[in-house]
Amino acid sequence: MEIGQLVLRAPEFPDRGVLVTLAAPMGERDPRYPLRGREGLLEHMVGLLHSGGGGKLIVLHGLGGSGKTALVLEAITRTQGCCPACRRTVWWIDARQEEGLLAGLRAVARQAGLQSDRAWGGDAADVLWSQLNLLAQGWLLVLDGVDDTALLDGPGYLASGTGWVRPQACPDGVVIVTTRNGGDPSWGSGALLLPVRSLQADRAAEVLLDHTGDAAGSSADARELARRLGGLPLALHVAGSYLAEVMGMPDAFKGAETPDSFAAYVRAMEVGSAPADAGQALAETWRMSIELMRRRGFTGTDRLLEVLAAFSDAPIPHTLLLRPAALACAVDDLSRINGPMLWRMLKELAALGLLDLVSSSQAPDDVVAVRLHPLIRDLSRSAAALPAAVRLMSAALELEELGSPEDPERWVAWQALTPHALELADQVAGCAELDSPTKLASADLAARAARHLQALGLFEQARERYEAVLAVRRVLQGDEHPATLDCRHLLSSALHDLGDLPLARAGYQAVWEISGRVRGEDDTDTLTARHELGRVLHDQGQLEEAHEHLAYVLAACSRLHGPRHPHTLTARHEVARVLHDRGCLAEARAEYEAVLAIRREGLGGAHLGTLTAQHNLAAVLHDQGRLEQALEEYREALAGRRRVLGDRHPRTLQTQYKAALVLRDLGDHAGAVELMTGTLRVSLMVLGASHPQTVRAEDVLRVWGADPAAAVGP
Repeated sequence: MEIGQLVLRAPEFPDRGVLVTLAAPMGERDPRYPLRGREGLLEHMVGLLHSGGGGKLIVLHGLGGSGKTALVLEAITRTQGCCPACRRTVWWIDARQEEGLLAGLRAVARQAGLQSDRAWGGDAADVLWSQLNLLAQGWLLVLDGVDDTALLDGPGYLASGTGWVRPQACPDGVVIVTTRNGGDPSWGSGALLLPVRSLQADRAAEVLLDHTGDAAGSSADARELARRLGGLPLALHVAGSYLAEVMGMPDAFKGAETPDSFAAYVRAMEVGSAPADAGQALAETWRMSIELMRRRGFTGTDRLLEVLAAFSDAPIPHTLLLRPAALACAVDDLSRINGPMLWRMLKELAALGLLDLVSSSQAPDDVVAVRLHPLIRDLSRSAAALPAAVRLMSAALELEELGSPEDPERWVAWQALTPHALELADQVAGCAELDSPTKLASADLAARAARHLQALGLFEQARERYEAVLAVRRVLQGDEHPATLDCRHLLSSALHDLGDLPLARAGYQAVWEISGRVRGEDDTDTLTARHELGRVLHDQGQLEEAHEHLAYVLAACSRLHGPRHPHTLTARHEVARVLHDRGCLAEARAEYEAVLAIRREGLGGAHLGTLTAQHNLAAVLHDQGRLEQALEEYREALAGRRRVLGDRHPRTLQTQYKAALVLRDLGDHAGAVELMTGTLRVSLMVLGASHPQTVRAEDVLRVWGADPAAAVGP
């Protein structure tokens, strides 16, 4: 029988021939470019160097390119130059790779007085830190670029103080580590974690201006470029240096597309043609972060980032958009993900600086959204992720708790989702190769978001979106498809809100006629289109024709749904408006009061339908000369609309306008002028100078002898 020999191998350390330097890379510090926006953090670090760090491992963590190394170099410069007593021996180790880390630690041991090679054995960590503790002079050890904390475990564990780094063992020594990985629990309780975040817009703009002065554009343009670069110092320096070089270049060497200003650089980034693109400076660190996540067991991270990058640069409401079940269905690489796994993944990505966890201002510990760093978003964005992102958004919009985009009680959620729905629609529209189901789904997202914009009173933005959706539906589904008809109806309603009555009427007329032929005269959608046609005819002053349409709708809804159904009440309310304008004040008042009573009973006094009926009841009371009663109803309706819709909503302005008229008739000239002037001021901002409501307010002020220009201000 042959017997082999068992050999226990000692830990392998770098050969003494490996070249290494412990000198701090002070040449990377350029005094021409001060560290902007880091004053507080820098002062804290200098204080730690003066005091000895309190036995804590100082960990500077942030996204690659956030300026961690620059902060340490600046802190060393300020500390070493202040007084001889404050100076420390500085050892700087490039710790991105294990070989460099171990070679650097061996060199530190030699420079600390350990001359014998035999001292560098299996207990090398213990020997090293015992020797460092004997040093009479203070010292600073910097481990730069430690992204994998496992490298620092060595013979033991970093968190327990038995690894390669043991700052608590040496009261006169300070250890600083720079890393992208601030969320790893392996740092332990002995670490002082100091985040190095992206710069705020104003301070980031100063970095650009340090390179270019005011020759590349205004401060506002610099802020916009800084925002587009995400306030990342490395990207800011790359862009600033490029622009400074271009401005010093002879014109003959510049190409027609060469960006030579802040604004031009932004435009070049938007089309993906920025030379020396600052995003390239992040590409390698981004890939390394993804690889680190993979090694730690998080698969599919790159796919998750691609999906997140498809959304807008607004905060992403993850509890609505990233529900694990929907994510598993939408993204193949995440088919097995569950809630805890997803939450850990998001927290790890935040710890690496690839995204931020956005907290509520009311409850800072409550994470309400996630937000990708702008340059990470650029690096991760891929057209291939659009179908998955559209599926996620479609699932979110179907959630029961989201409700209707017109419901004010659900507006917080809709406001969070709307920019993402519109961004996806824009991206899909720019990708001709995408399949029809994705295009139609994105069109549906845009239509729902536009409904929310319209409910907010943003009529022009809603109109533009409806027109884009209608174009998609006509091409893919035809003019008579129900979804196309619904979109044309919505477009007509936005035109109606904008005061373009002829176009609104033509749209409603067409939808009514086509829907009647395709769906039937008493179909709900057909009746809705006829109802809106009657409303616009009413607003055009064609009362007889309006009454004919509205009376038919009222009779049909009563027959189909009963007298208390919302559709029936809405039709009854519009018939009352026609009676009002035909001078049948008593009949109109009785109808308004009946509708108001039913709505208060069923919907409550704060419902928008209730407030509309109350507004119109006040109007008929005004025309009957019941001024005090009319003012009371208007004030109650105004308070309700302000509470539900806000001060700037067109419906609020409409009630405010009417209340001012009543005040004038009651003899309160000053109060009426003040209220009408405020109405005109907001109307100019929200609706524009040509909107009928704005024109009416302006005309009334002139009739009252007031100057409409006072609404504009000096």
